Amino acid sequence: MLINNSRSYLRDFEPADRTAFVAYQMDPRYRRLYDLDDDPTRANELFDLFASWRMENPRRNFQLGIFDTSTDRLCGCGGLRLRPEDHETAVLGIELAPSDWGRYRIALDAISYLLEYGFEILRLRMIVGDTASGNERVEKLARWFGARIIDQRDGPQWMRARGWHEVDWALTQEEWHHSSHHRRRRAMSVLEIAGKHKP
Repeated sequence: MLINNSRSYLRDFEPADRTAFVAYQMDPRYRRLYDLDDDPTRANELFDLFASWRMENPRRNFQLGIFDTSTDRLCGCGGLRLRPEDHETAVLGIELAPSDWGRYRIALDAISYLLEYGFEILRLRMIVGDTASGNERVEKLARWFGARIIDQRDGPQWMRARGWHEVDWALTQEEWHHSSHHRRRRAMSVLEIAGKHKP
């Protein structure tokens, strides 16, 4: 699976990507943000999980690496995970490696393509997500695409330790189509996926 644009591209992880993925997951800045220890087992198991999702039939989970077009460097990952109890709703998640935390445009492109893929190719009714109240970048992105805040609650310990809470947001297909910031991508890369992909 490949989604491509001029700045970055999203694709399924390959075995050769493991080293770069584990490296950014083990970056002290990343571990400090999520209050993680220095054991690389968690990152390796997560990479294995993402790799296993490629073999699903029908595929229900899509977790893609985000790569810089000019250098092919891994900048983070993002994906859609369809809810088992509701096949028309998916959870969207995205993260950038600490070295790319300031690259707002790459995050914007990645989310835009994931929303387009979810609503136009998978025909989802709703895409939801959650973030920490202190993660202003992600909250700004959600609002930019017209998402609504639907709930707030106590989050995990690493959030509570910072005085943050967990924020849930949702975006329906209709809201996406009517958003003033909707960018309906007609790039060949997306159209090719529509022809090849069987959800």
